[in-house]
Amino acid sequence: MPRANRRVRSRTLPVKMLLASTVVMLWGTTMSHAADVTDYPSLVEHARALATKPYEPRQVELPPALQGLDYDAYRDIRFRPAKALWRGADLPIEAQFFHLGLYYDTPVEINLLTADGVRRVDYSTDLFDYGSNPTPTDIDKSMGFSGFRLHYPLNRDDYKDELIIFHGASYFRALGAGQWLGLSARGLAIDTGERSGEEFPAFTRFWIEWPRRDAHQFRIYALLESENVTGAYSFLVTPGDSTQTRVEATLFRRGEFAKLGIAPLTSMFHYGEEVPRPSNDFRPEVHDSDGLLIHAGDEWLWRGLVNPAQLSINAFQAKQLHGFGLMQRDRDFTNYQDLEAHYHLRPSAWIEPIGDWGEGSVELVQIPTKNEVNDNIVAYWRPKDGLSADKPLHVKYIIHWQHDELAGPEYGRVISTRIARSNNPEGNHRYVIDFSGTELNALPEDAQVSADVSFPPHFVVAEQIAFRNRETGGWRLVIRGKLKPDAEKPAELRARLVGAEQKAMSEVWTYTEPAS
Repeated sequence: MPRANRRVRSRTLPVKMLLASTVVMLWGTTMSHAADVTDYPSLVEHARALATKPYEPRQVELPPALQGLDYDAYRDIRFRPAKALWRGADLPIEAQFFHLGLYYDTPVEINLLTADGVRRVDYSTDLFDYGSNPTPTDIDKSMGFSGFRLHYPLNRDDYKDELIIFHGASYFRALGAGQWLGLSARGLAIDTGERSGEEFPAFTRFWIEWPRRDAHQFRIYALLESENVTGAYSFLVTPGDSTQTRVEATLFRRGEFAKLGIAPLTSMFHYGEEVPRPSNDFRPEVHDSDGLLIHAGDEWLWRGLVNPAQLSINAFQAKQLHGFGLMQRDRDFTNYQDLEAHYHLRPSAWIEPIGDWGEGSVELVQIPTKNEVNDNIVAYWRPKDGLSADKPLHVKYIIHWQHDELAGPEYGRVISTRIARSNNPEGNHRYVIDFSGTELNALPEDAQVSADVSFPPHFVVAEQIAFRNRETGGWRLVIRGKLKPDAEKPAELRARLVGAEQKAMSEVWTYTEPAS
């Protein structure tokens, strides 16, 4: 599915207080069938009512000119920037829309919440440049779009950059200043990694609040639908150095499913520093994210991402979740050498729960991939109690689309993991983990820093040692060990640096040593 910081504080005002003097460009708009939704409470009631009815997939008959498009032909259909909603209206944002076609086959209805009521944005071929494709004819203006994006002057005052994109199922992505499009968030994950197959809920209707001239926050409402769930979503987008998306969601169970994933993040990891690069690629590393970070209770935990040989699912139990995220910690261009993809500028996404989410687990799903085209990493919160049929689930959280390292302990973070595997069955593998942090790096040479390593009985550790890395100013931990010859299951390794009286000096490094 789809794949670049100033901090600004302000507030949005309710629709009834929008300035009447705002330039109202009602090009291509009509009264919406969803006119009964004017705020979040009314959207919740709409989702609640839908949950009592059978699921009716939204379908549209595409004209012959749009059927059978391949990837390049679809990409040749481009929105005309001069036709952007609010272009020339002296407003802080503009909206552009995506065309239906290829695998974007679910029509999305887009509405505007204005001072005069709810208006639907109508489809028109005039909005698009079809490139080498023939321009469709005889299309109903209610056909809809496949998604939209908002533009805002993130990097300079005279140009509006992409700020947030909603395109495909319930996927969305946002950017802070100086960032390059990377990982995605989703509204909801259902049965991810299950043998029965994954269900992909979709945002089928949006309501965008008409912005004020002086607004620095922007409100979007969305209806989520699938065979087994309906949901009401509110997104409050605050642009900046680290753009924030404040999400509020109310979910209703409509049918049967096994697993619910809250605040899911989706990313790509092809290969990184811990394995040799492929012989047919000049780039040292290729990934949108390089690790999963979790803060629960008083512990910070880091799990470096891998491209597994087979489907891998890990669950990290938590009773007091403070946050989790898929992070891109490596910001050194020399470790990527990609002048087109700009992997060193891809944002990290940190989920900050609002309120107590109770017991549950952060699940990490890693899927084998042979290239960088498809996302193969998913992380989400799985609540212990799930979603019952007789009670809606209400959650709030903030997604921080960050470039600088805003999440993680200051005292010591994992900055790299490298593994040297022994070719001798009798030999040990070496796990080399580098840590760095303000407090850790400031310790004297003779500081009491040691390795605290835990491992299961079917894994044998021959050596564990921590010492100063004089080249980086941080500390290095080296573990030599291997699975026992008769081991039939993977081994979960955990390690951290500790000081005097076992005081934590770093976050916890975790790794799964796969069984042969």
